[in-house]
Amino acid sequence: MNNADMIRASDTSRLKLKNLTPEQVRRIDEYLSSVGDYGEVDLIVQHGKLRYINRIESYKAWAIDEQKEK
Repeated sequence: MNNADMIRASDTSRLKLKNLTPEQVRRIDEYLSSVGDYGEVDLIVQHGKLRYINRIESYKAWAIDEQKEK
């Protein structure tokens, strides 16, 4: 059972969330799981509320060059 399953399975009132909903926590966890080896997940807050979740993936530039040489 992963963290998202535990959040869905648990009593959400016990989480005592102040700024996020259980659905937002689940979605953030999904993005963190999908980033890969290099990347980041940015949370954008406007007027005190979470408005956007940006996922940025990065790739080693030299790995691309090494593949071209083969």
